[in-house]
Amino acid sequence: MSAAPADFTRAGYRALLQALLERGYEARRFRDAGPERPHLILRHDVDLWPEIVGEMARIEADLGLTAVYFFLTDSPLYAIDAPETRAVFEELAALGHEVGLHFDAAAHPDEAAALDRAAADACRRLEAASGQSVETVSFHRPARALLGRAEPIAGRLHAYQPRFFEDMDYCSDSRGAWRRGHPLARRSVREGRALQLLTHPIWWVHDDAGDAEAALARLIAAKGAALKPAVAETVTGYDPATGRILGRIQGPIQGPIQD
Repeated sequence: MSAAPADFTRAGYRALLQALLERGYEARRFRDAGPERPHLILRHDVDLWPEIVGEMARIEADLGLTAVYFFLTDSPLYAIDAPETRAVFEELAALGHEVGLHFDAAAHPDEAAALDRAAADACRRLEAASGQSVETVSFHRPARALLGRAEPIAGRLHAYQPRFFEDMDYCSDSRGAWRRGHPLARRSVREGRALQLLTHPIWWVHDDAGDAEAALARLIAAKGAALKPAVAETVTGYDPATGRILGRIQGPIQGPIQD
């Protein structure tokens, strides 16, 4: 019998999705997911490299699954109106995937009305660039005050509302590791309850299983060393001088994390 594909590879992602399907899970958008059902929200925060997300999107579509891809509108690493990013939006739409806003609340005044205005403006810009309606928001490296926030943002659902972050299970590959334990080992999955699964495409679309530093090195090689400071602003612990991710924890940890 051949060994199972390693996590944090293309084959590993396909195998993970197939295992969840075998356990009876069905992909749902945020608005349609029920906490006590075997519903799977496939969420991707596109922090770094939009051009690679099609590799994951095609795997999902091949398995009959839909996902939500969240994009920053003011990233120093990519522009949503650039031709290469617009091509990504077109492919996602063709495959039946959703585009959402990845919102950096820390870049705006810490006041509810101001955050709503900034998020609404970012949604309008993303809708214009992507050609899709933006129904859902995820927060980029959220402050603890935003985790479990009940209120919508800019009139839209967000990924950290209690329904999606507390009532259903949440599992993330933050900094290229399952810091809360592997999804298939989680009690919620054993019991067939809903799961919000957050993955970041950059950790998966290569064959260096679990080597997040190698994934970032590939990005720098493709985009240029001038982007290292911007990568450091985006990836917690990344050291531009060495290319290392300082303080990166291998294996599961407990408690809230920032993604």
